[in-house]
Amino acid sequence: MPRPPLRYIPRRLRRRALSLLIGTVVTLLLVEGSLSLAYHGFAAWQARANAGSLSGDPNEVRVLCVGESTTAVAGDEAGKMLVPRTSYPAQLETILNSRQSAIHFKVLNNGMMGGTSGSTLELLRLTLPTARPHMIIAMMGIKDTPNEWVPISASLPTWMNSLRTVQLASWLLEGVRLRQNANVTDIQSFEDLPLSAQAKVVQLGNYLRELRIADDAVAIDRARAAIYLMRIGRLRQAETILREVSAERGVGYSLLAEILYSEGNPAAAYAELEAAIAAHPDEGMYSVVLADLHVRQEEFEAADAALEAALLRVGDMAEPDMTRQYLQLQRAEVMLARGRFDEALAVVDTIEPMARPRYHDVIPPARLLVAAARGRAYIGKRDWAAAEASLLSALEISPGRHSNMWLLSQVYRETGQTAKEEEMRWKLLEAQGRVAEYFELAKLFRLSGQPERVPEVLAMAVEHTPSLRQNYAALYTLAETAGARLVVMQYPSFDLDALHLYAPEAEGVTFIDNLHVFDADPEGYFFEPTFPNSFSHYTMDGSRVLAEHVADTVLASFEAHPVTPRP
Repeated sequence: MPRPPLRYIPRRLRRRALSLLIGTVVTLLLVEGSLSLAYHGFAAWQARANAGSLSGDPNEVRVLCVGESTTAVAGDEAGKMLVPRTSYPAQLETILNSRQSAIHFKVLNNGMMGGTSGSTLELLRLTLPTARPHMIIAMMGIKDTPNEWVPISASLPTWMNSLRTVQLASWLLEGVRLRQNANVTDIQSFEDLPLSAQAKVVQLGNYLRELRIADDAVAIDRARAAIYLMRIGRLRQAETILREVSAERGVGYSLLAEILYSEGNPAAAYAELEAAIAAHPDEGMYSVVLADLHVRQEEFEAADAALEAALLRVGDMAEPDMTRQYLQLQRAEVMLARGRFDEALAVVDTIEPMARPRYHDVIPPARLLVAAARGRAYIGKRDWAAAEASLLSALEISPGRHSNMWLLSQVYRETGQTAKEEEMRWKLLEAQGRVAEYFELAKLFRLSGQPERVPEVLAMAVEHTPSLRQNYAALYTLAETAGARLVVMQYPSFDLDALHLYAPEAEGVTFIDNLHVFDADPEGYFFEPTFPNSFSHYTMDGSRVLAEHVADTVLASFEAHPVTPRP
């Protein structure tokens, strides 16, 4: 039956429809106005709350540093990498409190190993209620890829995003997402991990390095949780889990030792491994890990002794042929660390890597280690052609292994074959899409005399990585809502023009230009001293120089706008 014309719809129904429409609009306007007032009231209350004491000291000021591993860790006095106690936030706290005595600064490190801007924001959301920072310092985005998490509201028009009703709806929806994806810290098993983190806890063999754990699904499940906690800097929580695993299930000693070593306690790590070797003489990987830790401390005689003792009894161990390969590979590592490249090659050439389907999750692939060791030895001998061939083999086995890409870059830069490096980096970028690869290409272009290509490649990074713009916008909102001052800085050796492509200037946001922060010693401030201006972690001195530079901005901010203590 055809629909009647509008004039035949009863007047009573038309009035009701009009009243409903007007009522809905008025209600939305009232809700929008109420939410807007509530938002500003909450922001003002939060600012007052953050302005006061956080630990009983009315002069304490909390600074929360967020970012990835370049925030979380740095090198130490012995040249070891990935140490939390020498990170720029740790050194920043010392510097801020040594320069003045009017304010007591507490600097909190929210750096996340392997983090992205999305996971960094998730962790920040969970940290804000307890940390209540007066200032947030952010340097994030280098690990983002095109499919990185972005806020739900990111696709909406700007005018719609500004409505408090829309913001409330997006916050409610994102609350559901956070329950699924948030970087939680109160976890005990793999199932407790957020979905986003479950997909990123990879390369277990690099951490577990233990044959005895291979058939223990419960122990591996809990070890995954510990690895996650270790990567976001929750070392004590990771240690607690592994101590429970080792006590209850008698495995996990290699990972426990790695965690203890990361805490800056190598003696405790040695003790755990030596006790494990005595209790489980059939497990040869404990000796491999013990020797590895000694090498990192440059205790070469101790490393040799551990390996020799293990090789004498390898016939009585589980999987003796496989274990012998890893013991020999570690012997080659000792020789490489000592600069004995011919001896290292002689050892590696005796190894024919075996298939290891049963142990593929708990130890790194021997054929990858063999190819990488050959590449490093040939670099030491300056046999560039052989080094290139070995490292290309390593990258074919594991295309995402950035340490081998870095070694191959060294070969190409030493031989002036930057065109080859560019080709390899474009391939790596195509496979992984990380922002870091765009940054590496930008540095390569500057190194090879093509600085005019730098803006284009960085613009490509922003175009292909939507999370950069959207997550920085979300960061601005988070800081405003928390009543915290926001400081955003660029990675060392890049300028603010590149940063502003995705972190635009905004009222209340301070920016730190780190373009020239490492100019005094670019080879000494980045961790790899033979690879100038690589995007990498910082040495202890580099971390200190960065912290000194950041301290200037922090102190200037609180001198210009002092914190008002709580009544």
